[in-house]
Amino acid sequence: WYEGRAREAVVSTQSTGEETVIPAEPVAVTPAPAPVAEPVTPVVDREERLSESLFGQFKKQEVEKVIMDAKLEGAKSQAKIDAEVISSSLNNERMRRRNKFTVIEENLQRKKVELIAAYEEEVAGVSSQLRSPVEREVCKGQVRDIVQCYQANQTEVLRCQELAVSFDKCVSNALASR
Repeated sequence: WYEGRAREAVVSTQSTGEETVIPAEPVAVTPAPAPVAEPVTPVVDREERLSESLFGQFKKQEVEKVIMDAKLEGAKSQAKIDAEVISSSLNNERMRRRNKFTVIEENLQRKKVELIAAYEEEVAGVSSQLRSPVEREVCKGQVRDIVQCYQANQTEVLRCQELAVSFDKCVSNALASR
């Protein structure tokens, strides 16, 4: 568009397919303002800024790497400390339980000794209250007579019947007199 020329609008009707040109009013166009010149930066400044920027990024990456390395070392150190603490805790727990079992074992041994002593004391007390059997020769003469009779009459044992009845009475009387 040029200044002073009018714009025309073309309108078409879809139903009839005809085109109609409608003249427009002339439009005044104002010229665009002249571009403001930016100060030209010398090439050296741009290169310096670029190198500073790149150096800054490199420095930042270096710093981040150092920080990550420090974190990794710290994590390793903490893991080592944690492992030592856990190991120490386990050793302490093991020693505590060992001591506990030693105490229990000592108590059981002491109780065993006490029970054995009490048992022996009771056995001695009961034994002293019991009468030990006194060996008496009961019916000694009759035993000898009946044995001789049986040896002499091995096939006719009924001949020793009177001696057997007499021996039986003697034993019954000895048991009754106890």
